[in-house]
Amino acid sequence: MSDENIDENDESLEEEAPVVEKTDLEKIGSIASVVPIHAATGGDGLKRGRGRPKKINPKPTTQDLIYHAEMVRQKAAFIDADPLVQSTRNRQEAIEVLHRVKEEVAREAASLHFTRIEEEKYGKDTSQMSSRRIGALREIAALELEIRKLGVSMIDVRSERFQKIIKYFLDTIREAATEVSTPEQLNLLFNRLETKLENWEEQVQDLLR
Repeated sequence: MSDENIDENDESLEEEAPVVEKTDLEKIGSIASVVPIHAATGGDGLKRGRGRPKKINPKPTTQDLIYHAEMVRQKAAFIDADPLVQSTRNRQEAIEVLHRVKEEVAREAASLHFTRIEEEKYGKDTSQMSSRRIGALREIAALELEIRKLGVSMIDVRSERFQKIIKYFLDTIREAATEVSTPEQLNLLFNRLETKLENWEEQVQDLLR
């Protein structure tokens, strides 16, 4: 074979080779950087020989990746909005966090109770579900005891008991002032006192911290 024939064959090969434009390469590269190439192209990148193909695990499609990414986003938003997560993030008092935990455990126990009743309608075994609910009730009891222990050493100015104490002192002051003051002076005194005591719970909490 002469050199001329080789050159002619090379030229023919170059003419028959497909031309891949730069824009096509850029598109493939951008897709591959976001999703696996097998998902972007629709293939698995494997060459198959003769005979029965081997069992291969399915690869996620582009829609699968988008769906899972959205699920991750929704889960993160749900966690951030959870009241218990917010109470710990805001560094609330320990007794307030325990109250929130007790409420959440009580909700789960009630949910288990409802599910057990529904399962019993179909004659299903609910012994395991009952055991889980008993465990949740024990947790509630333990939390209640812990809250009471903290309550001895902490003052909750918004509690019903403390509000009754404040009301008792105000009623006593009103009775004493009624005995020595005119109605006009009494109204002036308590109008001024109400102004001074506005948002007193927050002020007292700051003093106790």
